[in-house]
Amino acid sequence: MYKILLCDTSLSYLIDTAFSSYIVDVAKSSEDIYNLTYTNNYDLYIMNYIYYDVALALRESEDTTTLIFIDEYYDIAHLKKAFIIGDDYLAKPLVEEELITRVKYQYKKLFKHKNNIITYKDFYYHIDSKQLYKQNEKIKLSPTEVNLLSLLLFYLDKPVSKEMIFERTQIANDGVLRVYISKLKKLGFDITYQRFNKSYTLELNKQRKFL
Repeated sequence: MYKILLCDTSLSYLIDTAFSSYIVDVAKSSEDIYNLTYTNNYDLYIMNYIYYDVALALRESEDTTTLIFIDEYYDIAHLKKAFIIGDDYLAKPLVEEELITRVKYQYKKLFKHKNNIITYKDFYYHIDSKQLYKQNEKIKLSPTEVNLLSLLLFYLDKPVSKEMIFERTQIANDGVLRVYISKLKKLGFDITYQRFNKSYTLELNKQRKFL
């Protein structure tokens, strides 16, 4: 599941509405940002421009996480600086729908697809609705299975540590995780386990393509 670090407390109200389908942590200070980014892996930072120096420090430490700046007012100098180290810039007053659209756009860029469907073998996974189909048949998945599959697809052909899986799903321990992995493998997903780094990989199928 997509994980966001929100570094603007004035936008916290979006957690239960527009961002309800994402995992969102809130940083209330520079210290919070440093601590949370040190102990967690995020897919997106939504950061108030007042933390520009913090963002710069993260970039200098080779943190390449996608970054959207939110400014208290529009400033062309701020915009230019924002795009030196960031990926997007918005100024208040915000249009909520615009922010949501831009977050979804960054999500799609990370997923590297053109529309909202990703194919894997003869499976079709609808990203927005989180529905899985095999050919034209809908495959029923539990919420935990959806979260796990979404995470593995998001990092397709890349190792996903057990620590990250536990953090981003409702799975609590190794035994339960193995059960869910087994269920996905029985459906036809090629998932391997790497002992040396304690991670799972959904292997890339040569026939996989994006629509």
